[in-house]
Amino acid sequence: MKNPSFLLKLLLFVLFLTTGSQLSAKAQGPTGGGSLVRDIAGGAALIFRAPQNPLVQDPTGGGSIGGSGNTGGGGKPKGGKTVKPVRQQDKILAKANAARSAPKPRYDEAEQQYQLAAQVAPDDARAYAGLGNIYVDQQKFPQAIDAYRKALNLKPDYQAAYLPLAFSLARLNRYPEAIDLYKQILTREPSNPEVFNNLSYAYNQTNRYDEAVEASQTAIKLLGDTGQAYTQGFQERDEILSYAYKNLGNAYAGLNRYDEAATALKRAAKIEPTNAAALFNLGLALYNARRYQEAIEAYKEVIKLRPNLAQAHFNLGLTYFSINDRDSAMAEYEVLKGLNAEMASKLLDLIKKR
Repeated sequence: MKNPSFLLKLLLFVLFLTTGSQLSAKAQGPTGGGSLVRDIAGGAALIFRAPQNPLVQDPTGGGSIGGSGNTGGGGKPKGGKTVKPVRQQDKILAKANAARSAPKPRYDEAEQQYQLAAQVAPDDARAYAGLGNIYVDQQKFPQAIDAYRKALNLKPDYQAAYLPLAFSLARLNRYPEAIDLYKQILTREPSNPEVFNNLSYAYNQTNRYDEAVEASQTAIKLLGDTGQAYTQGFQERDEILSYAYKNLGNAYAGLNRYDEAATALKRAAKIEPTNAAALFNLGLALYNARRYQEAIEAYKEVIKLRPNLAQAHFNLGLTYFSINDRDSAMAEYEVLKGLNAEMASKLLDLIKKR
């Protein structure tokens, strides 16, 4: 087996995509000998828990309902000894919450009601937090940021607004702002693995790889490796642990520490064996570590999960090409012809050069 005539330097940046779109970013070989596709859609590295509705006073007199953990300027926590008459504001917010929480969310109605609540009581942060929630639900992140900031301007200790605000900033690639906000959150929630995981992701996106390593290692430590449940209960522990290992692997890759990257990404894939993105990144790390046969096996696992993923077939074909296995590379070319003609053409050009 011969080493390839070029070494592809790849930086792993797995983005949180909720659509089926593909990324076209590539890493060029120093001799111009080709490039591996470095990312695929899916396999989120950002952790997100959907924000709960603002608390409102129960019209039956049973305390508060809604579940944000912070009244934000209105209502009374559940279990309070006294119950004030239900205000008009709480009735409006309750209608908005119900519209958002319906089996088929009625976002237009919810937005109208939250806007009305903001007009009735412009000093009540809950209305703006509610607006932020429905905007995040619909991936309207600029509007969400504006709404959450209005809520926090009114009530700086409205804790339920911080995490979705930071997430919205990260989704818009406003990473320095997201990093600053996650650091603020850590002063209130110093043991929240979700925050450390997302902080690691943001550090990776800004090439702050040493800090990303530290943040992801902290997330892993907080979650533990002994199987205990993720106590916050918003997402499965294994899901978050897998993402933390993926972010750790990406950070090591950014530092060109490919063997360590491969170890972390193998752990991510072991925890979530159906996470094609973790396996895809594992293939990239193994290739850059010159562990070509292992890279081939990683891409084969990706293809088992997503047989029609053109990027995986392209990278597998290029890895075969790198070890002078022309027949196997041509087999991937034949598959690619029916999936992505442009990628197929590029792979064939490379094979013909050998």
